[in-house]
Amino acid sequence: MDGRHTFTLGLWLLSAAVLCLAIVRLGPWLWVNLFPGVEETTLVEEAQFADANAAASNASSSEQAAEALHRVLSNWGVGNAPEPERIYLPQGRRPSELQDTLRALDSLSKLEVYVTRVDDLLFRLRIYSGARLLLQRDVFPFLPERPSVTGVDPPEASVLVLLGEEESEVLDRICSWRSPLAIVLPPFAAHAVKSMRFASRCSKGVVLLLDPEDDVPEQLASAPEASGVLLVDKLEDSLDLNRWLRPFVGADVFLLDGRPSGSLPSLETPARAMGLRYLRWAGQLQQDSDLILARNLTVRRGYGLVSARGDDEGMRLLEIFLEDARDDGYHLLFPGEVAREHGLGEPTSR
Repeated sequence: MDGRHTFTLGLWLLSAAVLCLAIVRLGPWLWVNLFPGVEETTLVEEAQFADANAAASNASSSEQAAEALHRVLSNWGVGNAPEPERIYLPQGRRPSELQDTLRALDSLSKLEVYVTRVDDLLFRLRIYSGARLLLQRDVFPFLPERPSVTGVDPPEASVLVLLGEEESEVLDRICSWRSPLAIVLPPFAAHAVKSMRFASRCSKGVVLLLDPEDDVPEQLASAPEASGVLLVDKLEDSLDLNRWLRPFVGADVFLLDGRPSGSLPSLETPARAMGLRYLRWAGQLQQDSDLILARNLTVRRGYGLVSARGDDEGMRLLEIFLEDARDDGYHLLFPGEVAREHGLGEPTSR
């Protein structure tokens, strides 16, 4: 091959190399400018595909965890419980045993399983995949339907009837009961003053249903007959607790915490440090199984404040609770009396 052909071949190779380099360096820029919507659409589709895969993986993991839990509970005889969000363990089984059994399953070997104590009788099962919570259930140890009551120091119990914004016809029925109890009223309801006076005349207590977003002193001033306040709504995490609790101390009322167990911020320590009588309720009766939990919490703590709504079902459950409490030897008191006895105790460890 002579020199002219060699030069031509070298020139072609150099041109091809320059062209390839230009395509590599300028190709993406030309593509974006010539077809501006294509790359964006492709990236969005890829992101959606990745999200869909992640969601499918999470759903699959959640179903896997739920299926494993169901198998364990079925083997223990509680797989077909009517309340899927609540697990009532059978006699002889402990919450720690549930944790150990789930952790030993091959199907959950790549997941993290925890059963931690939340309250006196409440544990919480959580199953994680990394930082993602896949499954959560409330777990209760075995609870006897009628826990035994000692005659030496019987538990003290009281019941509250929650009334709404509308005037209730249940007041006449409540006043006919000989049991000490209290009605719970929202502070600025149209019938509040009339209902409070009616309850006072028939020797029933009054408790104020607190709205945490409204002015506390104004609410307290609207119900001078109230011996206590009931809190059921969530509080802001940034709330200045000492400042928020101070009006209750000055009004000489007790604070009944009806928020779900484990709710934050915790009020027990700051309330009792300020000398405010603080109590946790034993539950709201909405179905028959709530009676078992309310009885067990009352016996466990030595006191129990139990509530129900002022409708037919709520009153039926309250009557059952009161009748069983008398038969079992509970000491029935007004909520204010229970608060005076138990509201200033040492803060419980959670």
